[in-house]
Parts: sequence; structure tokens; C-alpha cells
Amino acid sequence: MDEDQLKAIDLAISRKSFFLTGAGGTGKSYVIRKIIEELDGHGKDTALTAMTGCAAILLGKNAKTLHSWAGIGLGKEVGSALLAKIKKSPRSKKNWLIVDTLIIDEVSMMSPELLDKLDYIARNIRKSDTLFGGIQLILVGDLYQLPPINREFRDGPQFVFESSTWKHLEDTITLRTIHRQSDAAFVKILQEARIGELSEESINILEKRKTSEWKKLEIKPTLIFSRRDDVEQINVSQLRKCEGPDVVFKARTIRQRGLVTENEQYAIDKMDKVGSYVPELTLRKGAQVMLLTNKYANEYGLVNGSRGIVEKFCEGPEPLPMVKFKNGQVIIVAFHAWNSEEVVGLQREQIPLQLAYAVTIHKAQGATLDCALIDIGKNTFENGQAYVALSRVKSLDSLYIWEFDPEAFTVHPKVREYHAGRL
Repeated sequence: MDEDQLKAIDLAISRKSFFLTGAGGTGKSYVIRKIIEELDGHGKDTALTAMTGCAAILLGKNAKTLHSWAGIGLGKEVGSALLAKIKKSPRSKKNWLIVDTLIIDEVSMMSPELLDKLDYIARNIRKSDTLFGGIQLILVGDLYQLPPINREFRDGPQFVFESSTWKHLEDTITLRTIHRQSDAAFVKILQEARIGELSEESINILEKRKTSEWKKLEIKPTLIFSRRDDVEQINVSQLRKCEGPDVVFKARTIRQRGLVTENEQYAIDKMDKVGSYVPELTLRKGAQVMLLTNKYANEYGLVNGSRGIVEKFCEGPEPLPMVKFKNGQVIIVAFHAWNSEEVVGLQREQIPLQLAYAVTIHKAQGATLDCALIDIGKNTFENGQAYVALSRVKSLDSLYIWEFDPEAFTVHPKVREYHAGRL
């Protein structure tokens, strides 16, 4: 572990509340896992949460979305209304009372209003007027990446660091060593892209990645686009080019007890809407796919984000897909179960694959792809989007560019001011 990572762990053990940040690839998720190991060893109850379902899945099986763990639903109501809702839920109330440390990942996507509401809830439930009612708060994320999900008040505070609660954090740890990428030239490009200041040298290197060499690859790179409509259109059109009939897999429910109650049906609908799996997955022989689980990591070296091609469908009661992955492994991909955050004992089971011709930048945030074709041209409409897309791969060799516009690399002025110490 590097010096910055060790300092973050020391702060966690000393029960300090702090902000853990750093560029993509500096090992923030790795440090989170190490912090949890240390805190577990000290007998502390730690809640691992993230701002989105996709981010939570990348953190591992024990992670939940912040909204689910906190019991706040969408979190739109005022603090007092959310507090009343939580008090009516024994499970949510217990979460708040027993937790020692709350870790929130991808915090750049949190609104300042939400953080202040959560602080209000914690102080009232735990009957303590200290920060978060005495809960150790570890916020994790990169403010240069995608901005808050909910920005209804564009004229007022937009970023989480503008909240009243943020000012009470005791420290900030910035991870400075890039571990995801080892290519020095690419690391330099990413450092410049993150702050929206690409040099002429970096621009020239990226321009050279606008090549059609990717067309010669058997397993084509995943296209990363900013708009969901573009992604869906590409996936459907490319699937239709594959030979053979459609093979459809529908997600199915597994439960440990009787019939589905009203709450369970709500949980199922929510999982199908925000889960990483595809509720109805359509594949064909030759389809380009991406793995959505880490369960094959130890045996085959395949992780969430590994890409492959469907070679065939196996005969039997269920026509499971046999997939050849980019690392050369050929495996039969079986059904995988995802646990509900809403109802204990409820699961949804589905083939852990998705079409991988294209994904949105939002879906790709936090993931590491073994090969990508990215659109960082004039269609890039959000601060941080181009940088997030660029930093998904490990090297220049695995990066291909569809469209490129240096002006797509933008940083919000408030983020610049915050990092400059002026905000």
C-alpha cells in the first residue's frame, strides 16, 4: 500500500470523519475494503453504501445503496418527514442506531441538501448533537467525475462540499498514486484530462487513437457513449446482425418464504429497474457481452466488466450461453442471484451478462474495462463525462476513440475553486 492509502486507514482506525478522494485508478475501492477489514477487526459495525446501484455492485456483495440503507426512499421529503418514515421502520431505525461507521462512495453525485438531511436524521435518531450523531463518516469519491444526480436548484448550492455538514469533516486524504494504469504517457493524459487542461502533446496522442484498428479484433471494444438512447440503439442494431434465433432469458424470483407480499412485489420492481442485471436479456450466437459479476474471478480471472462473445448455447433444460472471454477463457455462464435490499430472503436470478456493444458513461463509472471505444466529442454534455470515459481502461493500447473534441474535457468552476482552497 502507498503512503496515502496507509494514512487513510490510520484515520479510519482513529475514528476520524474524513473525505477520501483521488483520480480514477488510485485505489479508492481497495482502500475502502482495507478500512472495513480493520474496523471489523476492532469490532465496529460498518455500513458500506454508494450513491447508485451500479456503484454499490462494484463495491461488493455487502454494499447497499445509501437510500436503501438509510430507509429514505428517494429522499425528496424534508428532513422531519424522512425522520418520521425511518422511525416507522424497525429495520431502518436499527441501521441508524447500531452503526459505528458509515462509508458513502461516489459522493460527488450527492446533493448538499441530502447530506444535511442525513445529518439531521442521525442527530435526532441517536439523540446526539455531534456530527452525524456520533457516527464516523467516511465520504469517498472524485469531485472531478460526474456531478450530483439531483440538481434542481442550479442557482443555489449544487455540490456536496457546499453543505453545512461537509464543513465538519476532520480531514481530507487525496490518493495520488495511479494503480490502474502503468503507462506513464497515459497517466499524464489522465491527470490533465481530470482537471480539464489537456496539453498539445496529450491531444496529439489521443488524436492517434482515432483509428479503425479495433474493427480487426474478434471481441470488439465496448462503445462508451454519453446518451442512453444512442447506447440502446447500437446494442439492438448490432445484435440483429448476429446469426441465429433470439435466445431470451427472463429474470426470476427466488424467495425463502411463501407468496409474494405487496412489499416484495415493490422490491422486485425496484430491483428490475435499478439492478445491474437485464430483466429480459436477449442474446444470439456471436453477440458481444459483458460479465456482471465477480463470481468467476478466482477460478477464471473474470470480473465485473470482463467482455466476451457468445460462442453457442448449451443443450439441456436451459440453453445456457457458452462465452469466450477476452482473456481466452471459455465458460458456461450460469444464472446468478442478486439479493434484494428491501426484503430479506428475496432474490432475483438472471444470467449475469449484458450486451456490450455500448454502455453509457454513467453506467461505466467505477468500472475497469479491458477494451473500450469512447465518444468524447461534441455529444459530451456534462462536466467530468469525458474524463470518466477516458479513465475506464488500463492503457492506451486498449483505448480507441470514436469522436474527440479537446473542449469536451470540462470542469465545473466550483470544483476548481474547491480544490484550489477558495471555496
